[in-house]
Amino acid sequence: MLLKCFDWIGLDLNCGSFLGKHTEAAVTAGLVNESAIDRAVSNNFATLMRLGFFDGDPSKQLYGKLGPKDVCTAENQELAREAARQGIVLLKNTAGSLPLSPTAIKNLAVIGPNANVTKTMIGNYEGKTSIISSNFLHITSNVHQINLLNDVF
Repeated sequence: MLLKCFDWIGLDLNCGSFLGKHTEAAVTAGLVNESAIDRAVSNNFATLMRLGFFDGDPSKQLYGKLGPKDVCTAENQELAREAARQGIVLLKNTAGSLPLSPTAIKNLAVIGPNANVTKTMIGNYEGKTSIISSNFLHITSNVHQINLLNDVF
């Protein structure tokens, strides 16, 4: 797996704990070349430099004073919605089932441990926002009657 991460798909960063736990053993076993790790570390530091992580006090940098008042504007929220719309990939739309019709759908189950979560779905790739929502809230925004089953899992 590590060999594929570094050499085949070019993974330079793992936000979880996988690489931290297994990289040293993979190098020792000869599964990963140290040069691949050197390249990954160099790429990560180059990215940090381009992002200004080493340029001193962030509040004194070009975008250092931006806050929710600058980010959470109606214009930026619409831009985020449009980016999400363009980023959605529908693999199969059998019989034109999407988009869902609020008049045709009588029952809909939103199931799973992440059905009504917010922070988990965002992960750690976000700044501060004034609005946070869940898939459940968006899916049910046009539904007149909602029966929420909390004890499913």
